[in-house]
Amino acid sequence: MKYIPDYPETAPLELAMRDEVAPCTDRLKDGACEFSFASMFLHRHKYRYRVSRLNADSLMLAGTEPEHAMSGRSGASFFSVAGAPPPVALTETLVERYGMWKTVTVSLHAAVSAALAEKGYVIAESRDDFDYLYERSDLAELRGKTFHKKKNMVNAFLASFTPDVHPLTSANAGDAQQVLEAWTRARQDEADYAECTEALSLMDELCLDGTLVCVGGAPAAFSLGEPVAGGAVYCVHFEKGVTSYKGIFQYVNQAAARRLPESVHMINREQDTGDEGLRQSKMTYRPCGFVVKYLVLPPGSAKPNALPVQGTGNIRVL
Repeated sequence: MKYIPDYPETAPLELAMRDEVAPCTDRLKDGACEFSFASMFLHRHKYRYRVSRLNADSLMLAGTEPEHAMSGRSGASFFSVAGAPPPVALTETLVERYGMWKTVTVSLHAAVSAALAEKGYVIAESRDDFDYLYERSDLAELRGKTFHKKKNMVNAFLASFTPDVHPLTSANAGDAQQVLEAWTRARQDEADYAECTEALSLMDELCLDGTLVCVGGAPAAFSLGEPVAGGAVYCVHFEKGVTSYKGIFQYVNQAAARRLPESVHMINREQDTGDEGLRQSKMTYRPCGFVVKYLVLPPGSAKPNALPVQGTGNIRVL
């Protein structure tokens, strides 16, 4: 049964659409965190996603930025394309209808930027949406001066506690839910509680897996994600810990990286959405690069300010 309508019709994103979405998203090599079915589905309410099929090789995802978005685009409508880029004429129609084309990956940018620039469209890097990339081996080993402070936190945790590390599956997802409840109470902020709860309840349906850390038999932390970009990259969607265990976040980060197979070369820890505190935290792990993303705006639009990328050397793009 076909669930996704052909453009210009759209429909709310549903779990039943997974098998129709997968052929388009599974072949994507840029590794953008937004373009997995799990990520789309779990954030469908936040962005009010609606989906449409442009052709056999690509989908269009229409949405609205949440209120109070740190990106400065609060309430703005947008569309994204998962798969082959649409023809220029259709792109013009989509930008006119939705206001901007968001999450234009490097491969899409290479295919469409010249033609769109000739027509006056504004194409700008969207720094707040860059995904942070880390070498799996760096996070697993924490070697050298670069990771000295992180390693010290892990050692301090191990000096105080004796953890057990387990694969996180649907069978023990309830233990991870306990961690999420404790994390939420400590923050007094629901943050992504709803999305994470749904992810844990639908691990098998969404093809998610992860790592669970227990201390004295009690759940203490977990990491939850999935392979993307043909399996060369692992995307961490959620990472939570019981904050009373000092060093637990550094430990679960390392434990999760160690559990990944060597065929995974990179770990994608998603974007910072313009949150300066989160940006600083992600930078302390010394990303080796980013999944760069662009916005396409109508002719005559003001170009968004782009904050410089510092401290990482050359940007590495999948």
